[in-house]
Amino acid sequence: MKPLQSNVLIFSVKGSVLGTKVHDSLMNSRAVVENTYSVQKATEFITDEKPCLVFVDTPADDPKAIELCKKIKKLKEEIPFHLYFLIDNNQTIEEQLEWFDLGVDELGYRETSAILVSRRVQIILGRFLGANKDAIPQKGIVIDRERYLVYKDGQDIFLPRKEFELLVLLASKPLKVFTREEIFKLVWGNKSIVGDRTIDVHVRKIREKIGEKYIATIKGVGYKFIG
Repeated sequence: MKPLQSNVLIFSVKGSVLGTKVHDSLMNSRAVVENTYSVQKATEFITDEKPCLVFVDTPADDPKAIELCKKIKKLKEEIPFHLYFLIDNNQTIEEQLEWFDLGVDELGYRETSAILVSRRVQIILGRFLGANKDAIPQKGIVIDRERYLVYKDGQDIFLPRKEFELLVLLASKPLKVFTREEIFKLVWGNKSIVGDRTIDVHVRKIREKIGEKYIATIKGVGYKFIG
């Protein structure tokens, strides 16, 4: 099974205050957020991107919400995402229990402060990412240290050992500039004899596989991971 990824699906109508607030609150995190009100697009995103959290905010008695829950209930058997569902606070206990029968993991009230709802979403996301300590989630990719694999857009990307270790080092502290001396010491070791262009060649190969935007060159100093 692939590691939990920092993907989040927001299922809400366009202009939803809570949906917009939750979306905005995640922009400073490293979560990849998808916002849709299409049941088909939602199920495709869950199947392909395997999010760790699905947040649903729709009008009361919205048939789309019921349809979505029915379609994704079976998916939860293979994809361990958390389904956080907002309801009106006037629903009866019996009505609330029906949502749990449809696969909902947690109910929240639509009348709750947007700040509190956003905070709850961030807590859920943090717990899911913390469940896989061998994976380094970054925006758009997940680096799995245990399996020596990188996942991007649902695809496995294999990197040779030194390329992978170099990427792990840079991604372990985003925005920190690692000097060439630090990289040589931490990836190759003091006793290794490598050419002056070794780091540059490895960075170039990593960029070819995962994209140019993740690693920045600091001329005359070294490299940093920018996500």
